[in-house]
Amino acid sequence: MAFGVRDLLGSPRLSPAVPNPAGTLGLFSASTYSFEKHDSAKSFHIVDITVTDGKVTKLWDDKTITEAAWLGSGDFITYLKTNGTKSELWIAKAKSVDFIEHVHALHQSAQQVYTFPGAVSNLKIRPLGDEFHFVVSAPAFKDGSMYSEDAAPKKHSTGRVYTSLFVRHWDEWISEYKSNLFSGIISRTKLEDFNVQGDLKNLLHGTSLEAPIAPFGGTGDFDISPDGKHVIFLSKDPKQDLAQNTASYVYAVPSDASSKPTAINPHHGASSSPRFSPDGSKVVYLQMRENGYEADKNEIFITDFNADYKFTITQVAAKWDRSPASVIWSANNNYLYMIAEDIGREKVFTLPIMSASPEEYSKLDPKVIFDHFSANEMFVIADTETLLVSASSLTSPTFYVLVDARKSTVQSLMSPLMTLSGVESAPELGVWHGLSRKQVSDFFYPGTDGYDVHAWMVKPSFFDKSKKYPLLFFIHGGPQGAWVDAWSYRWNPAVMAEQGYVVVALNPTGSTGYGKEFTDRIQDEWGGRPYKDLEMGFDYIQKNFEFIDTKNSIAAGASYGGYMINWIAGQPLGKKFKALVCHDGIFNTINMYATEELWFINHDFKGQIFDHRHHFERWNPIGHVSNWSTPMMIIHSSKDYRIPISEALAAFNVLQIKGIKSKFLTFPDENHWVLKPENSLVWHKEVLEWMAEFTGLKVNIGDTETGKPAESAPEMVVVGGHAGPQKQDILTV
Repeated sequence: MAFGVRDLLGSPRLSPAVPNPAGTLGLFSASTYSFEKHDSAKSFHIVDITVTDGKVTKLWDDKTITEAAWLGSGDFITYLKTNGTKSELWIAKAKSVDFIEHVHALHQSAQQVYTFPGAVSNLKIRPLGDEFHFVVSAPAFKDGSMYSEDAAPKKHSTGRVYTSLFVRHWDEWISEYKSNLFSGIISRTKLEDFNVQGDLKNLLHGTSLEAPIAPFGGTGDFDISPDGKHVIFLSKDPKQDLAQNTASYVYAVPSDASSKPTAINPHHGASSSPRFSPDGSKVVYLQMRENGYEADKNEIFITDFNADYKFTITQVAAKWDRSPASVIWSANNNYLYMIAEDIGREKVFTLPIMSASPEEYSKLDPKVIFDHFSANEMFVIADTETLLVSASSLTSPTFYVLVDARKSTVQSLMSPLMTLSGVESAPELGVWHGLSRKQVSDFFYPGTDGYDVHAWMVKPSFFDKSKKYPLLFFIHGGPQGAWVDAWSYRWNPAVMAEQGYVVVALNPTGSTGYGKEFTDRIQDEWGGRPYKDLEMGFDYIQKNFEFIDTKNSIAAGASYGGYMINWIAGQPLGKKFKALVCHDGIFNTINMYATEELWFINHDFKGQIFDHRHHFERWNPIGHVSNWSTPMMIIHSSKDYRIPISEALAAFNVLQIKGIKSKFLTFPDENHWVLKPENSLVWHKEVLEWMAEFTGLKVNIGDTETGKPAESAPEMVVVGGHAGPQKQDILTV
């Protein structure tokens, strides 16, 4: 049977693999959901990275273990266990895992070394002899102590009062307890006896700083110096309104909190990926120049680092027209390794930074060393010039490869995915579960103003070029984003293609990975250049691919892609589709002051609405609803504070009033994304059935075809129709 939705959602989701100091083992976690048990499982594993398709060994199968990290030499692993409202710090030795028959055996050999007063996360460790300096993040009380639910004042009202922005962010109302960084030292008193020295130090106490940066910040937002004496971290500029500014600094602070944090970098836009060099003499970080623009190009900066916190900053590779997402150092301090989007792939680059003049630094040009698929994380292995890279593709979830930075050669470590998923070994790198790279291709077509536009195509595994297949026209979000050769658990082209569609995912004006100018051209052009590129893309598909039935086509998009669906519905292109799918789309741009990150609309619509209302009205979908006639499915969830659910309700009301066939799907417990497996299963089922109604295809959920309920299909309440099994999961109206 073709790869289906359950195969997608029930497969193990692997974390990046982290090498041990000796460079022999990789540590990773796997999260799996069972639709039979309706429960999730989380396990931790090590993989032998010294052999091809290295052996995988399970360490723990315990959902209370949230994070794990190498402690240092000797293959000790430290991990966090969270029980209720408190976290515990444990240490175990991975050397003897081959002899472990039961999970409890490892716990019996492990040692609990500390109990935190509250729940912590983002554990990072720097070994230094028999001392191990570590940092964790947790909310803090105003007195600087770690937040504890037991010690928090009891409240008898749910009321909240705000006198400044933010009020809410992503999917949470802003709390009075801000995330802080706490540092500590684990000491080894005997060969295998550990304890935490004294009390933890709050590195941000007495400031208005917050780290990591919400809502997606993690261990990549801070680093510990090789000597353990200093910590660098990212934080927003506390003097500016956080809802209208993206500006952030890289701060340096003594790990014993003996002085307040000091900003390293001049004030510009958002900062990211701060990293100490292996010898501790330098710091590299990424920074955008434009405040208020979250998709500006990331520039690369290096500064000398000293205990006096006096910094000399140099920009490198200033002329490189790509925007790296992360950067790390080589073991010998002489190279940088970066991951950056480039023409629909997330590639790994290397950049020499040996002694040079500032002018020479500016001219340095990164060299690609891994250009297959999409890398999402990388680590230097021991003292070598080999990287352990975690990657994925359009035809495979996370897999691991070793990349030799000198030779640009790649060695596969695919066995973790194959072993944990229980599927046969893949015949080639970057494929999984019966999928094939033959299904994937990409092409360019002429776009607006002389630019060529890039697009991906994913065909069914059972593709026959002599037949015709319905078109699924994918529009990405962002809007400054891109479809790349990477796996997704939300909008997955492969699982859609296996339904019998040819999926074409286009990267029109505003997409990232094609140069700063191409990305920036979407400003104040939401329904202009990108729409024309999509229109020209549809025409190109119609003229150049005989196996695609463009008269039997569906367009679908989320976030900005959802906005574009609403815009297309009122334009000529909308009439060329049999049906549309709009997920979390903007319906009325005038309403977007109900969002949380106000810098986004201020930038893309060129200013405040009260000064530049015409920019907001120019590309407003609500202004074209008189032209709406194409059937549309709308999906929106209650905890989406980026684009409030009122946008979906208004659009659905219009569709219903106009008598246009339409369907509305909502989840009260999801945000801008549908993340819970059972909800995601419903999402896929409803979307696929909606599309199949117009294209005539059958739906493959994984075990059954539509019309034959799957064994663990979520039950529904049917309102206004026939009665059905009762469960408060979903309403079908």
